[in-house]
Amino acid sequence: MKQRILTLAIAAGLMAGALPCHAEPSLDRPVITLPDFGDPASSAMSNTEETHLGLKLLRELRGSDPIVEDPELNEWLQALGKRLAAHAPGGKNYYFLIAKNPDINAYAMPGGVVVIHSGLIINTTSESELAAVIAHEIAHVSQRHIARMMADEKGSPWLMGLGVLAGAAAATKNPDAGEAIMTGTIAAQAHQQLAFSRDAEFEADRIGLQILAGSSFDPGAMPSFLEKLDRRAGNQLYGDINKYLQTHPLSIERVSDARSRANKLGSGRAQEDVDYLYAREKLRALTAPSSSAQTDGNSAVAQYAQAIRLLRSGNGAAALQKLNAGSGQLPILLASAEAMISARRYDDAEKLLMPLARSHPGHEGILNALADALLANGKAAQAWQLLSQQRLDEQSSLEFLETRQRVAEQAGQAAEAYTAAAERSLRMGEYKYARASLDQATRLPGTSAYTMARLQAMSQDIRRMESTAKKLDKF
Repeated sequence: MKQRILTLAIAAGLMAGALPCHAEPSLDRPVITLPDFGDPASSAMSNTEETHLGLKLLRELRGSDPIVEDPELNEWLQALGKRLAAHAPGGKNYYFLIAKNPDINAYAMPGGVVVIHSGLIINTTSESELAAVIAHEIAHVSQRHIARMMADEKGSPWLMGLGVLAGAAAATKNPDAGEAIMTGTIAAQAHQQLAFSRDAEFEADRIGLQILAGSSFDPGAMPSFLEKLDRRAGNQLYGDINKYLQTHPLSIERVSDARSRANKLGSGRAQEDVDYLYAREKLRALTAPSSSAQTDGNSAVAQYAQAIRLLRSGNGAAALQKLNAGSGQLPILLASAEAMISARRYDDAEKLLMPLARSHPGHEGILNALADALLANGKAAQAWQLLSQQRLDEQSSLEFLETRQRVAEQAGQAAEAYTAAAERSLRMGEYKYARASLDQATRLPGTSAYTMARLQAMSQDIRRMESTAKKLDKF
């Protein structure tokens, strides 16, 4: 088969987590005037179709690609993405994922899906630099660059392949996928085809700079990052940046234009969060443990980096000795709690985490750790009461959903355990498994009429989502 088939794993979620975005030009910074390119993208797909396609692609990625699902890192990335997206034009939804991939790369897909490789994050030198890359990708989405490309290249093989939505990962569980299955995934193939045009890259830089400035990051981080890529491009030691350069072509004019515009916006004092340093080192420990920590001379971050690696090796007691829980930094407190659990100091972990759960409502990283401590202390009912109040959304981490299922099982909430399993299956594209879990729940003896009605409504929602996904196969 000569036509390039892009394989995707179809997935779904019960509740879509949307990040509303509104154009909010900064009052104390010059507004960038951009050319009007019109909207030829609408000839390829409508805004509604693009939104649904984005949600579908998000779910497919989570079902087929190695995605970082750590609850704490997930919370950190969503907060950073939401901060930037709030200053993007167009009022679109955005979804942010960390792919376990050492390449220095990031890319956007239709409907607001922004994927950042772990290799890029651990190789950035500041939060503003990372924010610059994310802002650039957000700009590709807000300006509908991919949909425009589809309008310009209608009928090309890879775009036709984008409509074949049955992935290799799904095929291993569903032989009915048949002829639609080929090796690879959308992340491994589609974004390599998205070499944006010169105009698109310039526009994404300009919009991205405005997003950076509006979000109180340093606009100068964008040209600095581009210059870094330019310097490394010819160095064999940095071959892992080639993927980024393939899809984000550089030029002297582009770097110069970004520098000029950043200077006009003014660098000012960036409002950077130290949590970036902790997140970068935790991600490094999870995905590239052989690489050296980069702590920017921060002794607390240096000790944290050592503690996380000790935790990963199962030495909770040694990790605790490296941490100063009195510092008040949330990443250190969470690492301390995890070290206490590892060292079987469950009461201490519970006492540390309870106030955090109250001061940071809905933080899945805290709730996940607290549930572990409560379960270890034989308090499954209390753990379920805590987790059952948490509102799930499209980007609730799969690890958190696993914990929710485990807590429900140990608390004797069988129907809720099946429901949690269904939620996780949906987010990985396993519609049949999700429905099977719900069917099992409806067969439990003593299920209340209210619970039965809720389970049936969820099952109907799954069928509607599956129907909507199938209608998008034309893309």
